[in-house]
Amino acid sequence: MRIGAIMITAVVAVTSLAVGVRAATTTIDKTGGKFSEKSVSVSTGDSITFTNHDDVPHNVTVMNEDDDATDLGLQKPGETLTYKFDKSGRFKIRCSIHPGMKLTVDVK
Repeated sequence: MRIGAIMITAVVAVTSLAVGVRAATTTIDKTGGKFSEKSVSVSTGDSITFTNHDDVPHNVTVMNEDDDATDLGLQKPGETLTYKFDKSGRFKIRCSIHPGMKLTVDVK
């Protein structure tokens, strides 16, 4: 009976640790026609929230190492868009409206 109680305690402790791990969210601002960072590193499962602080619309396009692109669409002034990184690798973030806006994301 004592061994059973110890095993239950161990399972509860491990489950609590697993549940307590949360993905992080990084915020990148768009101001003055550029991203607030040129590069960032995040972990697999983390997200980046992009906030448009400019007076003009922007766009967020996420490209992986194979140049497969995910277009998050038009981002009006004051709006936020969020992208979750489910795979590791190096990603290029671009604004398709303003090609000079570039961000590199390393996902580990």
